[in-house]
Amino acid sequence: MALDDHCRGKDCRQGRTFGVMFFLENVRVIRNDCVGDGLYELECFAPQVAGSGRPGQFVHVEVKPCSSKSVSPLLRRPFSLYGVDAERGTISILYRIRGSGTSILAQTRPEECLSVLGPLGNGFSLPDKESSTLLVGGGMGIAPLVYLADRLASLGCDVNVLYGAETASELVALERLVRTGANCHVATMDGSRGHKGLVTDLLIGTSAGESARISMDEFDQTSTGGFASTARSLFPNTGATGLGRKHDMIYSCGPREMMAVVAQFAKEQGIPGEVSMEAHMACGVGVCLGCACKLKSDDTGYAKVCSDGPVFPLNQVEFAVREGVR
Repeated sequence: MALDDHCRGKDCRQGRTFGVMFFLENVRVIRNDCVGDGLYELECFAPQVAGSGRPGQFVHVEVKPCSSKSVSPLLRRPFSLYGVDAERGTISILYRIRGSGTSILAQTRPEECLSVLGPLGNGFSLPDKESSTLLVGGGMGIAPLVYLADRLASLGCDVNVLYGAETASELVALERLVRTGANCHVATMDGSRGHKGLVTDLLIGTSAGESARISMDEFDQTSTGGFASTARSLFPNTGATGLGRKHDMIYSCGPREMMAVVAQFAKEQGIPGEVSMEAHMACGVGVCLGCACKLKSDDTGYAKVCSDGPVFPLNQVEFAVREGVR
């Protein structure tokens, strides 16, 4: 498939590792916006990846533009698929500046090209019928859940999201989640928005979940362009909390301590679930073994987060809940 004219002549290959099809594309950056303190949303034209990417999968990005002569940093960086528009051929990622690699990526300008490998890994399981789903995300762990919420909504599922962050300014994915029609409840550690405390508090306290619900009326006051009135007409039932019912499936991504509480809750309630794990990666395709880890302490073998995951069933991962976290 021919690339956009801006990147014509560059590599566009496809490969298969352990039965998973992926592409190597030189993609054109459409925008790379700062959406919060050290937080960026990058959208690019990547038709091959967009045509096959599933929620929970990731892309491995060479953070310096294709035109750069620099050899540093050498390793690609993994980013969850935050949004995919197969019709437009675009994908987006949400990232935070953490070191030299993401600092370089933040300097990328529209019309520049990046080398992207993907989609990689195993994504979330999607229900084959309308289901009630609960998504629990903390911090940057919300990124893969946004694309998941969009897909679940398109399947007619009831989508409920518990979204936690340190402070209100870091809830950068909230409006995008509300646009999907999800019932959103938020928690911030400083109490600047929603429930004050841990996002896992919302699992245990229904009253806390109700007080943390984000309504369309709030977007009337905080958004521009008439989004709230449009969204309300598209999603008239967004006000329902959805926390009082038993869910058919739980999905989670975020700090390990948070996912431990989610796993315990799912076990107690008898609800199946999946978690998206993070790990440092080098190759991203299961060859280098750099992301190998034991999912349970008594495992005899190792799982590779990049190719066996990054999504795993909750009951395959061993978490330890620290005293006082819950």
